[in-house]
Amino acid sequence: MPAVSAQLNDFIMPSAPRAAAKPGPSRPWFARLANALVEARARQAEREVARYIEQHGGRFTDDLERQIERYFV
Repeated sequence: MPAVSAQLNDFIMPSAPRAAAKPGPSRPWFARLANALVEARARQAEREVARYIEQHGGRFTDDLERQIERYFV
């Protein structure tokens, strides 16, 4: 019976060399600031809605959804 030997390199496809990652153009500082403010406000709104749900029984019902829409929108 002939001896069979294989190396790991026989089964792995060589990958193409990767180009060095070029950093993309950074966004202007005002855009980053505006985005940070919007995200902060969204987090605050989520906390307020969670607090409102907790104060009204902790279950998200259809009626509570309507109340939240009237109260927060």
